[in-house]
Amino acid sequence: MFLGKYLDALVRASAKVRSPGYKTTAILLGTAIFFLVVPFLLFLAGYVIEKHLIAPRAKLLETVFALVCVIVGIVFAGWAVLTQVRIGKGTPVPIAPPQKLIVTGPYRLCRNPIQLGANLYYLGVGTYFGSLGIGVLMFILGLILGSSYHRFVEERELALKFGAEYEEYKKRTPFLIPKLRG
Repeated sequence: MFLGKYLDALVRASAKVRSPGYKTTAILLGTAIFFLVVPFLLFLAGYVIEKHLIAPRAKLLETVFALVCVIVGIVFAGWAVLTQVRIGKGTPVPIAPPQKLIVTGPYRLCRNPIQLGANLYYLGVGTYFGSLGIGVLMFILGLILGSSYHRFVEERELALKFGAEYEEYKKRTPFLIPKLRG
C-alpha cells in the first residue's frame, strides 16, 4: 500500500517542471543524503551489529582458537622434549643434547617439532592476550628466528655429529610442517 502511494508521488513529482535553483538544491540535498547521511546510518548499523552480534562471537572463537593453539603447541613440544629425554638420552638444550639421532615420535613428522609446538604456542598466547594479528606476528617472528637457528646452526651440528644417517633423515622428513601421510 505504502509503496504504491510512494510510486504515485514520484510519478507526479517527475511530471512537474522545476527551476534551475530547485534542481541545484535537489542535487545538493541528494548528495548530502547519499554521501553523508546514508554512510553515517550504515556505519551506525554496522557498528551496532559488529559490537553486539559479531564481536562477542568472534572474541569467543578467537579465544577458543588461542587456547587450542596453546594446548596443541605445549603438547607437541612436550612430546618432542620427552622423546629427546627417553630415546635420545639428552635434552633440547645445546649443552646437554641427545646422544643419538631421533627419528621416531614427533621427529618422524618433522625435524623440528619443538619449534612447531613453540610457534603454535606463540600464536595462541599472542591471540589470547592481544589479538589474532599479534598472534600471527608472534608466530611469524618465532618462525623466522627459530628456522634461522635450525638451518644455520643445528642442521650443521647434526650433520657433523650423525653424518649420513642425518642426511638420509633430512631427505625424507620435512623441516617444520608435517606431511600428511597415508
